Amino acid sequence: MSRRHQKGATARRASRPTGASGSRAATLVGRLKHLHEIADVGEIARRYFPMNAFDGVLTGLGIITGSYFASVRDVRTVVSVVAAASLSLGVSGFYGSYLSEQAERARELKELEETTLYGLESTDIGAASRYATFAIATVAGLSSALGGLILCVGLALYPVVGVETSFYLAWGLAVAELFLLGAFLSRVSRGRMFVSAAKLILAGGVAFGLSLLLNAPA
Repeated sequence: MSRRHQKGATARRASRPTGASGSRAATLVGRLKHLHEIADVGEIARRYFPMNAFDGVLTGLGIITGSYFASVRDVRTVVSVVAAASLSLGVSGFYGSYLSEQAERARELKELEETTLYGLESTDIGAASRYATFAIATVAGLSSALGGLILCVGLALYPVVGVETSFYLAWGLAVAELFLLGAFLSRVSRGRMFVSAAKLILAGGVAFGLSLLLNAPA
């Protein structure tokens, strides 16, 4: 075989995996979109996301506020506590949502099988049920964890901005998160953004006030 033919054969062999990989990726994306539509994941995930993120923000806000008014100025300790609580919320959000969604989907699948007199586990409906359970649980877990972890960013800047300012930054991030969650909910409900955001910020203010009262001097 000539050198030119060898180079041509090598190039063809090198190009095949790339094309196959791209085709597999496109097929996978199309498959996931198909399952997403069958299981109607978007509507359920829209409910879990703001609810769990809200829990994460208020949990982190409570820890930070309580630490500040308890005169805790070891910021690394506060970050560790907030991060641990946020990750625990994330694990709880994932497994709680996974188990409840799995039970609900299994019940619906069995009822549909009884109606159709046909096993659906190996069909697209069964695959969509399994996909929906994992996808919704992932949204629930990540939103719970990120809600609090984002507040750690402000605290982590204490070497640059100082300890006191890092607490203020964390509170500012909490307000920003609550505002964005309110904006998200207003878009879903087609309501007024500032009204929806104000409701969530008010809830954050209540959590702030309760943390303040619990640490008020006797």
